[in-house]
Parts: sequence; structure tokens; C-alpha cells
Amino acid sequence: MLAIAKREILSFFTTPLGYSILAVFFILNGLLLWVFANAFNLVDSGFADLNLYFELMPWLFLFLVPAIGMKAFSEEIKSGTIALLFTKPISIWELILGKFLGMLFLISCSLFTSFIYAYVVIELKFEQDVFDWGAFWGSFLGLFFLAALFSSITLWCSCFSKNQVVAFLAAVLLCFLHFYCWGEASLYFSDNTVYSFFNAVGISSHFNQMSKGIIDSKDLIYFAGQLFLFLFLAVNQLQKLKR
Repeated sequence: MLAIAKREILSFFTTPLGYSILAVFFILNGLLLWVFANAFNLVDSGFADLNLYFELMPWLFLFLVPAIGMKAFSEEIKSGTIALLFTKPISIWELILGKFLGMLFLISCSLFTSFIYAYVVIELKFEQDVFDWGAFWGSFLGLFFLAALFSSITLWCSCFSKNQVVAFLAAVLLCFLHFYCWGEASLYFSDNTVYSFFNAVGISSHFNQMSKGIIDSKDLIYFAGQLFLFLFLAVNQLQKLKR
């Protein structure tokens, strides 16, 4: 499993595409947060926190995570090496988890900017301002779980097509629907039970709760359950390909 994860990480950096994806992400992230005048600019906000950063990151992850994981199995299917992987003395679950851990490591590298930006905000804030570490760590943990969930969705999508672009677009669409649309759909229902159900199914309500620094067991269970669900679906799809 670890060998698969290592292979996934190394393969990402063997082509210019891997470096290009991360470069575009870091440049766009920096420009939106510190340079361009927009709703996410930290300097213009006037607050000594990273709330805007954690509001922006899910939308950037909608594209970053599928871009990193689109070739996870699509390339294997296209080149025919998926058949070779099936002959290895590892289970399909180990294969999936290896790919998943490799993706998660790569995406976690982008989260290190959180600490850099936290340091900058602390240095720039007025002496009387207080940096909310509780909200920071809650948001950071929520963002990590969000990245993990997007990774599992992308892995599942990459099992269906040998075309990386198709896998990328499918993953972006599904991640967007699961993150944003459930909460929006809930607003159309006046019945509180139906509203609560739709709102609880979507990712955004759980992520927003953690962004407030509130680590609730139901949110952790939600992310763990969703992770298992999409990894299970990916395993199921690979089992069909193997047969």
C-alpha cells in the first residue's frame, strides 16, 4: 500500500503538469488573498483572522483535487497497466488506499500555506487584536477532511473512464454538487425536518460548523462515513473491471 502511495507521489512530479498544477494553485491563492481587490482579500478585510482564506480554499480545492487525482486510475486503464496491478499480491482495498494516501499527501502540501498566512496575519495585526487559534485549528481540520473527501470522490470518478479530462470534469461536478448544492436545495423547503435533512447531507454545513472552531462528533462521523462510502464505491468499480 505504501509502495503504491510512493509511486503515486513520484509519478505526479515526473511531468511538468504536476508542477504546473501546484504553481497555478499557489499563485492564484496568493493573488486572491493578498493582491487583487476582491471579497477574499485578507488585508482589506481588516480582521486578524483567516476566515476568508478558509472560505476560499474549498472553491480552489474543487479544481485542485480533481486535477491531482484525475489520472489515478484513468491513466492505468488507458495504458493497460491496471491489469498488471490486479496481478500484484495486494487487495483492491490496499490499491485504493495507496492511491488515496498518495493524493492526500500531495494535497496536504498545499495546506502548509495556512501556517505561513497565520504567521503573516499575526505579524500584521494590531497589538490589541487577538488571533482566534480555536477557529484556525477547527477550520484547518475541516479543510483537511474536505480535501480527503474530495480525493475519495475523485478516485471514484477516475475508475470510470480512461480519459483524464472526463474524470476531471466528473469529479469537479460531483464535488461541487456535494459541497454546495445540498445546502442550496434545503432552502427551498419550508418543512424543518426536510430542510435539516438536505442541509445535513451536504458537506458545507459540516465544514462551516468546524470552521467556527466547534469540533462535533457528528461532523467527524459524517466525514468518516462519506470517506468510506466513496472509497467503497471505487473498490466496487475496480472489482467490476477486474472481472
